[in-house]
Order: sequence, then C-alpha cells, then structure tokens
Amino acid sequence: MKKVLYIFIAMILTTTLGFSQSNEYNLSSRNLNKKVRKTIQHYYTYDKNSGGFVKKSVSINSYNDNGYLTESYYLYHSTYSDGSPTKKRYNYNSENQITSIDNVSSKKTKYSTDVKFSYNSKGHVTKKEMIYPDGSKAVDTYTTDNKGRIIKKESYTSKNQLSSETEIRYNGSKRTEIRTSYSTKDGSINGTYTTVYKNDKSVGYTSESKWSNSTSSYVYDKKGNLIKSTSKGKKTYVYDYNYAYDNKDNWVKKHYKSSSYDSFYFREIIFKNGKITGSADFDRNFINRHANYDNVAVVPLKKKSSTTTTTTKKRTTNYMPSFTYKSWTYSFINMNKKVSSISGTVKLDVTDNDRMSVGSYIKLRVKIEGNQETSGKYEVVDYKAQTDQHKWTIRSVTKNVNSTLYIFKEKKTVKGMDILGLLLMGSGEKQITFYLM
Repeated sequence: MKKVLYIFIAMILTTTLGFSQSNEYNLSSRNLNKKVRKTIQHYYTYDKNSGGFVKKSVSINSYNDNGYLTESYYLYHSTYSDGSPTKKRYNYNSENQITSIDNVSSKKTKYSTDVKFSYNSKGHVTKKEMIYPDGSKAVDTYTTDNKGRIIKKESYTSKNQLSSETEIRYNGSKRTEIRTSYSTKDGSINGTYTTVYKNDKSVGYTSESKWSNSTSSYVYDKKGNLIKSTSKGKKTYVYDYNYAYDNKDNWVKKHYKSSSYDSFYFREIIFKNGKITGSADFDRNFINRHANYDNVAVVPLKKKSSTTTTTTKKRTTNYMPSFTYKSWTYSFINMNKKVSSISGTVKLDVTDNDRMSVGSYIKLRVKIEGNQETSGKYEVVDYKAQTDQHKWTIRSVTKNVNSTLYIFKEKKTVKGMDILGLLLMGSGEKQITFYLM
C-alpha cells in the first residue's frame, strides 16, 4: 500500500522542468520587434470584493542592443498581503550566449536561485545549474548535434536523482520534444509528455501518465500570437486571446478569457530610438469591447480584513491565517474510499511572498515513512473562509491538477486523534486525503 501511495503522490507532485534553449531570452522568442529596448506591462482583473478592476501585477523587461534580455522585474499584488518584487540580471558572452542569471531581489527565499550555463569548446551548451542559497544545485545536462542543436536533456534534482529525460527530434521547421518523467524513488516512469513545435511555436501537446491523459492544441494569428488553446482530458477547457497591435506588430493590449474569468494586459513598448508605443495604463474601451462588467474602472485593491467574533467563550476567525511555512504529520490516509494506517509528513513553503495568499506560489513536500520525500510547485488560485475551516484551492504549475487544503478553526477528533486539517490531492477516484495533525 505504501508503494502504491508513493507512486500516486509522485504523479501529482513531481515538478517537471520545461525544455530550455539559449535563445529563449531574446526578442524574437518573445515575438517582439528587434528594435525594442524595454517593455512595461500591467495586468488587471476584476475583483468583486474591491468593487472594480484592480492592478494585480507589474512586469518590466529590459533588452540590450543585440536584442537579449538583460534585466527583469516582477511584482504581484496579493489580496491578502503586499508582495516583494523579484529582480533578475542576465549575463552573456561575446557570442550572445547566456552565461548566468543572477537573482538580485532585495528579499529572497530559500528557493530563490542563481543560474549558471556551461558550454563546450565548440560553443554548444552542455549544462545548466540552478543554485540555491544553501549551495545545493539542480542540474540539467545537454547533448547536442554537430549543428549545436540540443537533441537530449537530462534533469537531476538537488540530490542528484534523475527526474526526467527529454529527446528532441528535428524535421525542417518542425521540432518534437518527448519528455519522460521518472520516480526519484525507484526510477519507474511517471509519464511521457510530447510537445510538437512548428517554427518554434507549440502546436500540440500530449500527456500520457499514470495519473491522467490529455491533449492540447494551439492556434496563432498571422502575427504569431496565440489566439486559442484547447485542452482535452476528463474535461475540455477552451481559452481565448484577443490583441491590439502597434504599427510594428507588437501587441500592446491583450485579453485572456477562460470559462470563469477575464484578464487584461496593457503594455508600453520603448524602442532604441526612444519612440514609445502602447501604454501600461488601464483602457476602459478595450475592456468594454471584450467583456461586460458593471464597473469598468480601476479601484484600490481591498485587502481582506481580520474579524473576530466571540460566542459563549468560543472564538471563531473569518480571515485568512498568515503563514509562510507549515509542517504536519499524518497517521492515516484515505485512498479509493479506504482509510489506511500510513504515517508521514506534509510540509508547505510559500516561495514568492511573505505569507500564504491567492496568487502566491508554494512548494508542497510529502514524505511517507520509509520513503523519500516528493515535492511539487503549486499556485494558490482560491481561498474561502468557511464556517468552521479555511479552504485553499491550489493548482499544480506543471499538471492540470487541482488539490485542496483545509485548516480547521478548531481541532476535530477523527479516529480518536486531534486533526488540524485535511489535504486532498488530485480529484475523482484517484484522490488521496491526508489527515493532518
């Protein structure tokens, strides 16, 4: 039973690292005109609690004369806290090959990384090292053909465990990447993920794993920007994109729509000659053209306030708890509607904010007694304060899988034990519930 549980957890949690090429840091890969020097982007969404549109993030990228990214700045505004900006500096050699990425943020976490690239005597990339503050490293190694194209990538964890292999095949303007993900416990295959590119743009994706199977397709406009993506698995999801362009075919306004929400991006583009197109300012007309809201205006982001009520000496809280780290133990789990006595630990770290909040990213680590720890990265996508518990919905950044975390406002007794909360990983028949203590 422990082995089966470990495999299920690994399928849900294991972080998969996307394929990286040295040219991903230039203007061409971002579909920007070669004379662009800087972009300033603001992201807005409608916030019902605030009563209007709020600015959720600011992103600033700077490029050198050769069109390569040199500096980046990113700040996310959470409903529950003020975040800290992430700043990075990108360094290149005389051949315009990236050599390192320095995290120069004023506030870092233990998961902040510096990145170092290595090349052979032919100038072909051989290694990428992600270096953590404690000195540990996660490493990608590359095999290239005689043209310098990457044909194989191997990814290793900070404990030097092989986590995935990617094989890359080329056929004219078509490129196919086949990534195999492995269990770091026994080396078994967790899944195979195939992405097909045409002219360096993804046109199809297939996931075949122990957890689930899915396919995705993508449609682009004549300017090379994504206008529709469709994901088919147990459910079908369709996402649409609309743009407004400047006279050099750079988008300056973008609308992203899913079945449940709209997102709007406004971008100012600064060229080498000082000319400016677009604007990062809020554009009501663009929003009215693509969506229908009662109040199309920018309002201050209303933070969730703390309220406390006392009834017959019983204290209940209706605000989101503030924490950046949690550690629980568990002595039994529920899988396939069967409760089993299995022990271990669950640890949660907020990686990019000063507290757990919607929009922040967390690292979830699960350990089964007698097995190695398995981890994955999630985004916090929703929070609800319920009558007797706090509820977070978290979404895997690498898989189309949601999980749910409950923290009780008062301890509950289950099977003779005091339970602090529940962690429901995955959904449907393969859902696993951990009783947290």
